[in-house]
Amino acid sequence: MMKVEPTWKRIGLAEPLPEASGLGISIIILDDIIPHVSLGHLKGSVKQVEVDKDLNITCDEVFDAPLTDKVNQHTTAHGVMTLHLLVHESFAYLGERYTGLARSADFIFLPTSKPSRIKAGLEWILDQDWNAKIVLNLKGQLERGFVVPSADDPYVEALSPAMDSGLLIVTAGGNSKANNNLHSNQFWVIGGFNDKGMYDSTQYEQHPSVSQGLNGDGYFRPDILAPYTYIPLPHLSGAGLDYFDGTCGGATLVTGLSAYLMSIFPDLTSNDVRNVLVKTGDEIADLPAPIINGAKALEAIKASYRNDTPPSVETLVKVTDENQSLLSPNPLERALALTSLMKTDKLTRAEIWNHTDDESPMVKKVAIRGLSQPVNDDERKKYWERLHQESSELGVKRVLGIHVAQHIDNSRIGQVDVSCGLSINGYLDMY
Repeated sequence: MMKVEPTWKRIGLAEPLPEASGLGISIIILDDIIPHVSLGHLKGSVKQVEVDKDLNITCDEVFDAPLTDKVNQHTTAHGVMTLHLLVHESFAYLGERYTGLARSADFIFLPTSKPSRIKAGLEWILDQDWNAKIVLNLKGQLERGFVVPSADDPYVEALSPAMDSGLLIVTAGGNSKANNNLHSNQFWVIGGFNDKGMYDSTQYEQHPSVSQGLNGDGYFRPDILAPYTYIPLPHLSGAGLDYFDGTCGGATLVTGLSAYLMSIFPDLTSNDVRNVLVKTGDEIADLPAPIINGAKALEAIKASYRNDTPPSVETLVKVTDENQSLLSPNPLERALALTSLMKTDKLTRAEIWNHTDDESPMVKKVAIRGLSQPVNDDERKKYWERLHQESSELGVKRVLGIHVAQHIDNSRIGQVDVSCGLSINGYLDMY
């Protein structure tokens, strides 16, 4: 049986966090939740805020409803597992002590992917006296293949009430290199790495699915890495462990640690937390960002480290003339220009095809996104040829595969948007 260490150990802590971790802190989670029987001890601690199409708002205490032992693996399981990582009760298994990371926090779920509803819900929540300090943003990027400035990202506007109020926006970075339009620098973006279930830096590896690269403003994403695979929680229907994975799981671990720090050091700002965890993260060769280390962060905070400097919002790469920018040596500038020209229908299909030969994977993904699925058998043949020629390392092959699959049978394509990428019902297994 594979040994999987507890989450507290794998984020660099020397001991489990106390039961009071997160006390007095409310965490807003952009996900759905049900009153699962395994979480019945949370009565009075979990709210769900619903926003309808007319922006009318209702709020319910989740565990006032009858408990259920049913979960849907495609919908409600995600929220249940997210909450478990934060609040599950302490238990021993195979000689290890497992415990949730923020067991005394309060939680507000906001289950919508519509930016206008997210914004209205956040405004309403922040008007309540709930001491919300963190938003756990589990929403995937919009405009997946295109690249746009953060100012044009609807989720930036949607989350502006929380950012304006000084909340920490912990954001899952995404689970596919097909993702081109990476999150704003205003969000604290959590990537992932493969720790093989153990706190042992000699075994750490990059995970091949994790989104990384420059966003539309020119900032590298993610900010920090957390475990991606074999993230343990109590089994939802029996003894032993269940496992969560992906950057949603990693972002949840970072959220739990952040809630703990804010609860024991109430003077910490969201920028203090973000900056100290990045500064004290472990730098590992060949990994794209620091790895979270809770013990080092605690030590620095106890030694009076404070840094309230906010993340930069300056746009580092700008396009003023799309046609000139298409000739730029900067691939991000070319990708931004190509996106703009395609979205305003200023290029022919033949012209877009020319950009699939660009040396930059980012630009190739933009062009393929603009072409979408092949429109005839000749294009379909070209897609298949390129599919076999492209490397799988930088996401171009996956984008091609998505559109080939759509051409084969559009009715069989499923898209799961919980920041955890795309599922193409088996078509992409070969890629």
